[in-house]
Amino acid sequence: MKHGKRRELGARLTALGLAAALVVGGANALRRPVHAEQSAGSFVEEKDLNAIFAMRTTTAGVGVVDGNWVHLADEDHWVDGVSNTALFSKGKISLKANWKLEANFTIVGSGHCHYGEVALYGSTTNYRFSAGRVGGIERLTVVHGNDYEQPQQPLTEADFGENKPYCLSFDAAANAFTLSYNGKSITYPNPFTEDVVAVQIRGLMDYKGDVPAVGRVEGTFLGMAYTDYSPTFLETKLLDESGQAIPAGTPIADGSIVTVQAKIKNNWENGGTVPSRLKLSDSKEYPTAGLHFDPAAWGDGKSQKITVNGVNVTAQGDNVATGGIPFDCSPAETVITYRAKVANPEGKAVTIGQMMVDDFFQSKQYSGDELIPAKPLVPYDPEKPAEEQGTAGKDYHYTRTPANENGWNAGPVEITFYPDQFNQFLIKEGEVVTATLDQGNCKTSYSQETGGTQTAYQAKNTVTGELSTTVEDAVKIDATAPTLTVSGNALTLSDSLSGIWKVERYDVKAGRWVGAKAFSLTDGSGAASQTFAASQNGRYRAVDAAGNASPALAVTVNDPPSADPSDPDVTPSEPEKTTDENGLVHTSIRDSMQEVIDREAPLYGGRFTAEDAKDLFDGRYGFSSNVPGNSDLTYAYTIAQGGKDVTGEGVDTTQPGAFTVTCLVTDADGNTTTVLLTDTLIDRSAPPTVDWGESSDPPVGPSFDPLKPLPKPTVKDDPATGKKHAHLYDSITEVVGTPPAYGGRLTAQVAAEMLKGRYQFGSAQGDGVLTYGPVTVTVEGKAGSLDTAKPGSCLISQTVTDSQGNQTTVHLTYTFVGQGAPPVVEYDPSDPTVEPGSRPDAPEVVEDWQNGTKYATVKDRLVQVVSDPPLSGGWLDEGEIRDLIAGRYKFTSAQPDGALKEIRFAVIQNGKAVEGIDTTQPGEYVIAYTLEDSSGNRTSLFLQYRLAEKTAGGSIEGETAAPGGGQPNTGDVDTGLLGGGMGREAGSCGIHWGLLALAVLVAGYTLFRKGQLDREEGRDRETL
Repeated sequence: MKHGKRRELGARLTALGLAAALVVGGANALRRPVHAEQSAGSFVEEKDLNAIFAMRTTTAGVGVVDGNWVHLADEDHWVDGVSNTALFSKGKISLKANWKLEANFTIVGSGHCHYGEVALYGSTTNYRFSAGRVGGIERLTVVHGNDYEQPQQPLTEADFGENKPYCLSFDAAANAFTLSYNGKSITYPNPFTEDVVAVQIRGLMDYKGDVPAVGRVEGTFLGMAYTDYSPTFLETKLLDESGQAIPAGTPIADGSIVTVQAKIKNNWENGGTVPSRLKLSDSKEYPTAGLHFDPAAWGDGKSQKITVNGVNVTAQGDNVATGGIPFDCSPAETVITYRAKVANPEGKAVTIGQMMVDDFFQSKQYSGDELIPAKPLVPYDPEKPAEEQGTAGKDYHYTRTPANENGWNAGPVEITFYPDQFNQFLIKEGEVVTATLDQGNCKTSYSQETGGTQTAYQAKNTVTGELSTTVEDAVKIDATAPTLTVSGNALTLSDSLSGIWKVERYDVKAGRWVGAKAFSLTDGSGAASQTFAASQNGRYRAVDAAGNASPALAVTVNDPPSADPSDPDVTPSEPEKTTDENGLVHTSIRDSMQEVIDREAPLYGGRFTAEDAKDLFDGRYGFSSNVPGNSDLTYAYTIAQGGKDVTGEGVDTTQPGAFTVTCLVTDADGNTTTVLLTDTLIDRSAPPTVDWGESSDPPVGPSFDPLKPLPKPTVKDDPATGKKHAHLYDSITEVVGTPPAYGGRLTAQVAAEMLKGRYQFGSAQGDGVLTYGPVTVTVEGKAGSLDTAKPGSCLISQTVTDSQGNQTTVHLTYTFVGQGAPPVVEYDPSDPTVEPGSRPDAPEVVEDWQNGTKYATVKDRLVQVVSDPPLSGGWLDEGEIRDLIAGRYKFTSAQPDGALKEIRFAVIQNGKAVEGIDTTQPGEYVIAYTLEDSSGNRTSLFLQYRLAEKTAGGSIEGETAAPGGGQPNTGDVDTGLLGGGMGREAGSCGIHWGLLALAVLVAGYTLFRKGQLDREEGRDRETL
């Protein structure tokens, strides 16, 4: 049967929150019902003949039903001159509601009677609404017994034939029937006293005399419907056992007897009244749960009570659930109540699913309502932020150690109950309560390994009887790590409890473990053993379904990236291969090349950069990955020179020297191949290079500081050869020792050994060819040897020549000073303010005739050019002036302990002490610096420091050139420690000689006032 349905247009109200769960708050607190109804404006109807009618009588088997078509009578089937068939309704139609029946009749042939009809049967009488040849007359008529009632409507020959439309309808308001047939109709008042009647569909043929009738009568059922009936559930709510409202907030304990109240009406405006029954729903969409309706099982003398509009009634078959409660569905509200027992031990939502079924059509109208909301048992959610968890005991009721992976725990599982809304927490395994938690005992735990203990949790309020929902759980604990074994590239993974889940590989680039392969799981568990073929180098580990990981094992199956020279002349070194702790392979290859610099067309545009490194390796090597299925390679280039990383700034390719270019090639797994290419830039005109020796404490000669740079060589063109000739000036100052150094004599042979350990020479030509000239020792301008038992000085020289004829000569001045001499002042040849090969003027020494203490005065002069921007930002402070002194000079004590202490440091301008030097304008300054050794001997250094303008011709204003155009002892005029021109005047200068006279005065004065020197320092400065 097809039933017209319409869903209620009103929206449902939202369900109550958790706080109202399992608590009835009256009708307003319940959800609105969910109804399955007819669509708006439709009515209950049936278009299937067999759903509401059944054939009861037929003559000689003439009746045939095929779907909605019925063969009713014909000329071949007769009994006593009559052929007919009758179908009766299975139920009774209401005469308090509008309805109609529609069909098509086929009436063909001749006979005394030849018609189709619909008859209505009351309890004692019937009326037939006939169309055709009735009683020998073609007409529409109502037949009561043998009487043909008025009104009647005559028919013509055109009203006979195939499929003529027939309709019988009832108007409850007019209380009359209307028969319509092929455009003609009659209306007949309702003759019945009952409210319901049965319906019959019939076709008949008969004849009189000996001439039988011919033809046939057939019918096609089109449909039957209530036309003013739209059944609607208005409301369903829960009352107490006596039918009274339950106060809001009142808990309903399991086992309570309650009353279900349903309000119903025919929602069709001015609609009729239809006999119906209220039953429990037969649809899964509208379930009934948590209620019991059999009073025999309620106990305690409890009984069912059913009322319709306050009148006690009996359910059909005394069964509310199946038989149903009879009632008349009318436009007036009908209130139906019946009792039920709350049977909800699992604390789920208590719901009622109902349906209205009309007696005739058996149409179904559904309603679904939640009478008692579930009271969920809420666990703490570890995925939520703490601030969103709410209050323990109210917003969540318990915590359970979260599963590590796939429902498994890798350690003990602890369950903690938080009493508040509930005061008891039950843990069941099957039907057995294994733990009861309450205020005094809030925790329990599982610690033993288990493949799955099925548990259920439920909370209870023992005061109100409320129950929470039941939460099913399975405690699965596997605390044992899996095992992993390797043979070649074959990995075997084993775990006997939770089973193998996956194999992971450590991704060095990402710095984390990544999945190499995951195996299928069944209900969260894996197989006890799995195998895996490794195709990548790396560290691998097995992971079981609980998330336990085995110790990692390194597996090596692939070579690092291959490096194949593109040029057959390239012959790199044999690769050096290492394997790291991750199983990754790293290869190192060394290569070298030489290139001749060209200053007119510089190599690489004058600077070798990282972009040039890429191009160089692209043309020199071909790299390829050995990782199966992945040819990706990444490249990184670095450049180093002199032990420093110069990748950012690159290398100046206009200067000779060597630099190393490194290409690091990495494959997708992290294996690497490193090629270190040393590129030597050769300058055919560059003289041999000089560096410190390999050991800072050579076998012959004093030690040196390898971190202090050697003096910068002076390179000149040799007019005799046309080649470059570099001169390096160095100095050593030493105190005459006992016994004397070098056995008392510094010879050329000793000097040769000394130079061999103190310096290393290198060729800039890349061929390593060097020719070493003889070592000479010059004393007072003559070749010879130096007596080391007394003060004196010599010049040690050696010239080295490369394959191109370029030369480098080392000039080492070796000075011995006597014991007891005042502190010695020498130039530091490595300082840029010092002219190579120059020495300070000899000191002026005065000896105290009383105690033998010596006082030396050393005079020097520097000229600085006023520049724009000014030197040192326009101001030389004390620290920068001290740096100037410490860089330009070397101070040596002649005492065995070598100790020196500062006595005086002053900067004087125009006879007054100043705090610094203004470098923005010309000016004259004197820097006074005095040191004292451990025996009280003192040396005072007076440095005249002059700032001067440059003239238009490029010379320094106020300065005259020294003989030969040089400035002895000062170095290059345009360079210096402070970035400007330095110079010393060889001619006369009033200020200079005044300074010298002043120095002598100071020395003499000191002889008489030595003991008071420190106290008189301020007065001495004023004298200066």
